[in-house]
Amino acid sequence: MTTQKLSELYCLSCINAHTLVTELYEAVHERSGEPATLSEEVKNIRQKYLVKIRQELELIQSAVDEYNESRI
Repeated sequence: MTTQKLSELYCLSCINAHTLVTELYEAVHERSGEPATLSEEVKNIRQKYLVKIRQELELIQSAVDEYNESRI
């Protein structure tokens, strides 16, 4: 893997994480624009997005691990 490809994977992961954070912001608001106020509902939404965001962050680690393995 080249450093260019590694950088591209970092970029992809960060863009995806950014998109998910934007979706999270929208998910914790009602269609009317009011913020969600039920603790359990917000907790469930937060946990759902936390899993997805962690997957994107794991891509960063996997990419750098693969990069370093290819250099051996």
